[in-house]
Amino acid sequence: MINTRPERALTRSIGYLLVIAALLAGAFVFGKMTWKGNGELHTLLETIATVLLLICGVMSLVRYYTKKSSAFLILGGGFLGTALLNGYHGAITSSFLVGRTPSALSALSLWSGVTPRLFLALLMCASLLGWKMESRHSTTGRREEFLVYVLIGTFTVFSFFFFGIVRLPLEYYPNFAVHRPFLAAPGIFFALAAVGYWRNGGWKTDDVEHWLLLSLIIGGVSYLTYNPFYNNMHEPLYVIGHVLNDLQYACMLIGLFISMATIFKSEAENAARLRTAQDELEARVLARTTDLAQANQALQEEIIERRRAEHAAEAASRAKGEFLANMSHEIRTPMNGIIGMTELVLETELSVEQRDSLGLVKVSAEALVAVVNDILDFSKIEAGKLDLESIPFDLRQSLGETMKALDFRAHVKGLELIYEVQSDVVEALLGDPGRLRQVIVNLVGNAIKFTDRGEILMSVTQEAESSGAVSLHFAVKDTGVGIPTDKLRKIFEPFSQADGSTSRKYGGTGLGLTICVKLVEMMNGRIWVESEVGKGATFHFTATFNVQDKPSLRLAPIHPEQLQDLHALIVDDNFTNRRILLDMLTRWGMRPTAVESGLAAMKELQMAKSTGSLFSLILLDSQMPDMDGFALAEEIQKDPGLGPMEILMLTSAGQLGDAARCRELGICAYLVKPFHQAELLEAICQTINKKGAPAKDLPLVTRHTLREDEHRPRILLAEDNLVNQTLAVRLLEKRGYLVKVTGDGRSAVEAVETGQFDVVLMDIQMPGMDGFEATAAIRATEKIKGGHIPIIALTAHALKGDEEDCITSGMDGYVSKPIRAIELVSTIEKLLDNKRSVQPDNSAYVPSSIVTLPK
Repeated sequence: MINTRPERALTRSIGYLLVIAALLAGAFVFGKMTWKGNGELHTLLETIATVLLLICGVMSLVRYYTKKSSAFLILGGGFLGTALLNGYHGAITSSFLVGRTPSALSALSLWSGVTPRLFLALLMCASLLGWKMESRHSTTGRREEFLVYVLIGTFTVFSFFFFGIVRLPLEYYPNFAVHRPFLAAPGIFFALAAVGYWRNGGWKTDDVEHWLLLSLIIGGVSYLTYNPFYNNMHEPLYVIGHVLNDLQYACMLIGLFISMATIFKSEAENAARLRTAQDELEARVLARTTDLAQANQALQEEIIERRRAEHAAEAASRAKGEFLANMSHEIRTPMNGIIGMTELVLETELSVEQRDSLGLVKVSAEALVAVVNDILDFSKIEAGKLDLESIPFDLRQSLGETMKALDFRAHVKGLELIYEVQSDVVEALLGDPGRLRQVIVNLVGNAIKFTDRGEILMSVTQEAESSGAVSLHFAVKDTGVGIPTDKLRKIFEPFSQADGSTSRKYGGTGLGLTICVKLVEMMNGRIWVESEVGKGATFHFTATFNVQDKPSLRLAPIHPEQLQDLHALIVDDNFTNRRILLDMLTRWGMRPTAVESGLAAMKELQMAKSTGSLFSLILLDSQMPDMDGFALAEEIQKDPGLGPMEILMLTSAGQLGDAARCRELGICAYLVKPFHQAELLEAICQTINKKGAPAKDLPLVTRHTLREDEHRPRILLAEDNLVNQTLAVRLLEKRGYLVKVTGDGRSAVEAVETGQFDVVLMDIQMPGMDGFEATAAIRATEKIKGGHIPIIALTAHALKGDEEDCITSGMDGYVSKPIRAIELVSTIEKLLDNKRSVQPDNSAYVPSSIVTLPK
């Protein structure tokens, strides 16, 4: 029990003084008495002392192991050691063992009695060090415990043997005032320990130290005023001294009892507080659990509501998607017939008024299809359902086909449409060529729309290449009206153009660039524009594609032996065209020279004539200022000294009568820009193979003759709509294909089993067996008989997932209605090129005209 009141300290101090005074007075009184005790009384008192010491030792160690206090370790060990020594003292001085030791009883009683008291007094002084150590170090280790036990045990055992075998002197001086001075030694150390505990101050508040200090006072006074002064054993001072020993030990025991009671009470209070805290915690947990249960129930209800809302939103989205798909189908099907038939009629003989009217019909229909496409794409972007494919494609081939599709629009306005892919650009890529084409068509289409004269350049460079991926930089540069600086950001927003007048003058929905931004972001790139009013604009965008691990075999520029070191002259007034042609011819192993005009070409030819290094090949641009390509060809024919040379005419816009003029002037080949590198290479090789024969006797090499030299593919068309049948047949037959028509899927399957076809065009929606079922039947037959015929889906559905469904079902290509001739033919040719490009020896396909060149 701890009391912090100041009056308690004063009371205890007064009590200590009174105890000292009473003990001193008692010593004087008992010193005058003459009664005597006996040995049995002595043995009883020592037994009581031993028991008290044992109890004190056990309780001190219990306190130590409970609180780990180093002072109680010393006290507990000291009490137990003193108890053993004291019991040994009582036993060895009893009547039972008298005369059995070398020492006299009086000497043995003195030394064996003073030893445990001195030992205890020294340990009480040592306990002060324990209190100080405890204030510095909160715990005592096993090493300290072991050291205390070893020291106490060693001293005890040594004392046992010492008193049993050594003859002890009689320390008694009757002539001195202090008859037994050695007995004062324990009193001195008890007094020192009492002073130490007094100065420590713990007795003021701690009951244990209070009773310990009281026991030290009793022990000190007892051994300083009682024991040293008795003459004979069993005198009053001798007996009272032993009684005071028991009283001293009893005080120590009382302090330990109080200490243990305090601990037990504290533990009980802590347990009560713990139970109270536990009850409070359980109540809080219960309340919290109830709150969580209510919150969980509310959350479940919210989840259910959100799921209902989500299902409703999904149902609305599906309804919207189905509506868009149906509208797309319903609009595209008639538009397919309108645009296709208009194109067919435009290829016939018409009056000027008829041709103008049909041209307006075609332009209006295409504009309507463009609006439908933009709205569908924008709807998919808003719904977050616009996805990209990852399929292998050839960059140069894809760009070539895209630029071909835009060529007519540019040439109608008299514009040069040029595209260039740097030689170091990786071509075999994995990505979505359809979405890349969509971005390019939009940007180049805008450039054509806003440019009245000059040129449009589409360039591709490689920015960076990492493991398995490449970043490409596309740029579309025009010489059009330009964009004001304050409108550069606005044009990428939905339904926005540079200004209202632009919308009225040039038309458009204002969605194209918004769709491009989203597509470019999905390709891990960015899009931006640089422009100045009146000086044109350059739209840039970057895109990241994966690189094919094993590029598919394709038509690639090769280096025939006949083209090595072939001296060629390029004549074109457009710098970009000259640079691109120079790059092509150089990579094919030729030695090209480029000039910008007809006059410069004549100078080069005359210089070559004078040096004997004649040109074997000339590439002429038909449209040049001062002297055009045909005039230059006529001048060349007038001078036979320029040597035999082959002339290829390159034109941006074919004119009626150009073929006849080419034959008259001895021009061997005539190509319309833009063209594939492979087309130019094959035209050059065919021209060189026919070298030596009169040009007028040979057919003119054109893009169409290059196609006619190849095998005429057989096409199976599965289509139930008569308008679409007629349109597709005319489109395909005009381009040299052989076409067979079936009206449903079952007839298509039978036709494939009985006939030989290179490609199947499969409509999806047909009566009886639809396109998916027919495709599955054809693929099942191929698994048994072998082989693989390319199947292209024809459908009026153009929403997300339609193309994926077609490819997943086993089809190889996808063309949405309304059918565009260029897109349809491009898809067919791509699949046919894949078949031609793989030979049994896994070598690249080479045109037969190159293979048969004479050595």
